[in-house]
Amino acid sequence: MQSIYAYSNLSNNNKLLIDDTGSSHTFRIWAVENEIFKPSHRYSSNVDVFVNPVIAHRLDYLNNSLTKEENNDPIQLFKKSFPDSYEADTAKWNTHRIWTQREWASFCINAWLSTSYTPIEDLKHITFPVVKNWFNTTDLFDTNINVFPDIINRLGLTVTADTATMKANQQQWIEKQIYHNSQHRCNTWVQDILKGNNTTSPCQTILDEAYVQHCLRKQGYEIRCDGLDAFPRTSSELKELLYENSKTDNQ
Repeated sequence: MQSIYAYSNLSNNNKLLIDDTGSSHTFRIWAVENEIFKPSHRYSSNVDVFVNPVIAHRLDYLNNSLTKEENNDPIQLFKKSFPDSYEADTAKWNTHRIWTQREWASFCINAWLSTSYTPIEDLKHITFPVVKNWFNTTDLFDTNINVFPDIINRLGLTVTADTATMKANQQQWIEKQIYHNSQHRCNTWVQDILKGNNTTSPCQTILDEAYVQHCLRKQGYEIRCDGLDAFPRTSSELKELLYENSKTDNQ
């Protein structure tokens, strides 16, 4: 929204407002209040622009939601994502300790990812009555791609920014997106743990840690986590805490 605004005749300023967390939410609030844009993370056939999620980056999105919207409060994020089960689950897990928050999150994170960030896998073959402008979230990180001039023109607006300005803004935005590739980094670390490669943890949030714990559980391993408020910083340290889960249904 902000890029379309800044790079078109809607605005007389090509600068983007990105805060220290990499968030554009300040602009979003202003745009909604001034009825310039109506934002939504949901696909519908009458939206002007649709940004399609990428399934390999679902954890990235959840991390951004945690830090940019909920001030690193996983309980608040869970409450918003699962309002019907919030009271029962948090009471059952007694989530006043960091390790219990992580343990609890590791059991629900797969559903969490699926409900919060669901891509339309076959978007290219959907007939759009109105939506002509769509791209994948990862396109925004590709410096060889600039989706905005075509979108601005298709919306009936005029492009007012030059390519150099757009590229410079894109690079500054990318540098602030510290959770991009979180899921990829965590998946790689899980493999390092299983293979015995001693590498440093890539985990930046408690959700990263819960995701790693979830992935290890899928492979038939549990973590001795009672009281483990500080997550291990290397794969070797974490491997020392693993034990096999005899109830796993993995082959």
